[in-house]
Amino acid sequence: MSASPMARQAVGTQAIPIKRVLVNDPSEMPNHYSQTPGGTLFSTTPGGTKIVYERNFLLTLRNSPISKTPPKFGIPENLVKGSPPKKSTPTSNQQRKLPPKPRKDSNTKTNDDDQFQMDL
Repeated sequence: MSASPMARQAVGTQAIPIKRVLVNDPSEMPNHYSQTPGGTLFSTTPGGTKIVYERNFLLTLRNSPISKTPPKFGIPENLVKGSPPKKSTPTSNQQRKLPPKPRKDSNTKTNDDDQFQMDL
Protein backbone atom coordinates (compact mmCIF):
# COMPACT_ATOMS: atom_id res chain seq x y z
CA MET A 1 0.00 0.00 0.00
CA SER A 2 1.21 3.50 -0.72
CA ALA A 3 1.05 6.49 1.56
CA SER A 4 -1.88 8.89 1.50
CA PRO A 5 -1.70 11.99 -0.74
CA MET A 6 -1.27 14.19 2.35
CA ALA A 7 1.70 12.14 3.51
CA ARG A 8 3.28 12.34 0.07
CA GLN A 9 3.04 16.13 0.11
CA ALA A 10 4.59 16.40 3.57
CA VAL A 11 7.60 14.28 2.70
CA GLY A 12 9.94 15.80 0.19
CA THR A 13 13.20 14.54 -1.20
CA GLN A 14 16.30 15.96 0.37
CA ALA A 15 19.90 15.70 -0.65
CA ILE A 16 22.15 13.68 1.63
CA PRO A 17 24.63 16.06 3.26
CA ILE A 18 28.25 15.32 2.43
CA LYS A 19 31.30 16.59 4.26
CA ARG A 20 34.73 16.01 2.77
CA VAL A 21 37.78 16.05 5.01
CA LEU A 22 41.21 16.52 3.50
CA VAL A 23 43.83 14.28 5.13
CA ASN A 24 47.37 15.55 4.62
CA ASP A 25 49.23 13.34 7.08
CA PRO A 26 48.75 9.68 8.08
CA SER A 27 48.69 10.76 11.74
CA GLU A 28 45.36 12.48 11.03
CA MET A 29 43.75 9.14 10.26
CA PRO A 30 41.50 7.67 12.99
CA ASN A 31 42.73 4.92 15.28
CA HIS A 32 39.69 2.70 14.81
CA TYR A 33 38.21 1.27 11.64
CA SER A 34 34.72 2.41 12.60
CA GLN A 35 35.69 6.09 12.69
CA THR A 36 36.01 8.64 9.96
CA PRO A 37 38.60 11.44 9.91
CA GLY A 38 35.88 13.94 10.89
CA GLY A 39 35.11 12.06 14.11
CA THR A 40 31.92 10.39 12.93
CA LEU A 41 31.39 6.79 14.05
CA PHE A 42 29.56 4.21 12.00
CA SER A 43 28.53 0.62 12.44
CA THR A 44 26.45 -1.94 10.62
CA THR A 45 23.60 -4.12 11.79
CA PRO A 46 23.49 -7.86 11.08
CA GLY A 47 21.06 -7.08 8.26
CA GLY A 48 23.60 -4.79 6.60
CA THR A 49 22.08 -1.43 7.52
CA LYS A 50 24.72 1.21 8.08
CA ILE A 51 24.22 3.35 11.20
CA VAL A 52 26.06 6.66 11.38
CA TYR A 53 26.69 8.41 14.70
CA GLU A 54 27.88 11.98 14.41
CA ARG A 55 30.37 13.20 16.99
CA ASN A 56 28.30 16.20 18.10
CA PHE A 57 25.23 14.02 18.60
CA LEU A 58 27.18 11.55 20.74
CA LEU A 59 28.64 14.37 22.83
CA THR A 60 25.16 15.76 23.52
CA LEU A 61 24.02 12.29 24.57
CA ARG A 62 26.95 12.02 26.96
CA ASN A 63 25.90 15.24 28.68
CA SER A 64 22.16 14.49 28.72
CA PRO A 65 20.38 14.18 32.08
CA ILE A 66 19.33 10.59 31.41
CA SER A 67 22.94 9.50 31.02
CA LYS A 68 23.70 10.93 34.47
CA THR A 69 21.00 8.90 36.26
CA PRO A 70 21.87 5.47 37.64
CA PRO A 71 20.12 2.44 36.18
CA LYS A 72 17.06 1.03 37.95
CA PHE A 73 18.52 -2.46 38.19
CA GLY A 74 21.45 -3.51 40.32
CA ILE A 75 24.84 -3.72 38.70
CA PRO A 76 27.18 -6.43 40.03
CA GLU A 77 30.01 -5.00 42.12
CA ASN A 78 32.73 -6.42 39.88
CA LEU A 79 31.38 -4.44 36.89
CA VAL A 80 31.23 -1.07 38.63
CA LYS A 81 33.93 1.28 37.35
CA GLY A 82 36.68 1.85 39.90
CA SER A 83 35.76 -1.01 42.21
CA PRO A 84 38.68 -3.19 43.34
CA PRO A 85 38.60 -6.81 42.21
CA LYS A 86 37.22 -9.15 44.82
CA LYS A 87 38.84 -12.45 45.63
CA SER A 88 36.19 -14.91 46.61
CA THR A 89 37.34 -17.56 49.04
CA PRO A 90 34.72 -20.18 49.80
CA THR A 91 34.08 -20.79 53.47
CA SER A 92 33.80 -24.27 54.93
CA ASN A 93 30.02 -24.46 54.47
CA GLN A 94 30.16 -23.03 50.94
CA GLN A 95 32.84 -25.38 49.60
CA ARG A 96 31.67 -27.66 46.90
CA LYS A 97 31.39 -31.22 48.09
CA LEU A 98 32.68 -33.73 45.59
CA PRO A 99 31.46 -37.31 45.57
CA PRO A 100 33.99 -39.79 46.94
CA LYS A 101 36.20 -41.37 44.33
CA PRO A 102 35.90 -45.12 43.99
CA ARG A 103 38.95 -46.98 45.23
CA LYS A 104 40.88 -49.22 42.95
CA ASP A 105 42.09 -52.15 44.95
CA SER A 106 44.91 -54.19 43.53
CA ASN A 107 43.07 -57.38 44.51
CA THR A 108 40.01 -56.57 42.40
CA LYS A 109 40.29 -57.58 38.76
CA THR A 110 37.99 -56.27 36.09
CA ASN A 111 37.25 -58.31 33.05
CA ASP A 112 36.49 -56.05 30.11
CA ASP A 113 36.59 -58.87 27.57
CA ASP A 114 32.92 -59.63 28.01
CA GLN A 115 31.87 -56.03 27.59
CA PHE A 116 33.48 -55.32 24.20
CA GLN A 117 33.95 -57.78 21.38
CA MET A 118 35.88 -56.99 18.28
CA ASP A 119 36.07 -58.93 15.05
CA LEU A 120 39.49 -58.98 13.49
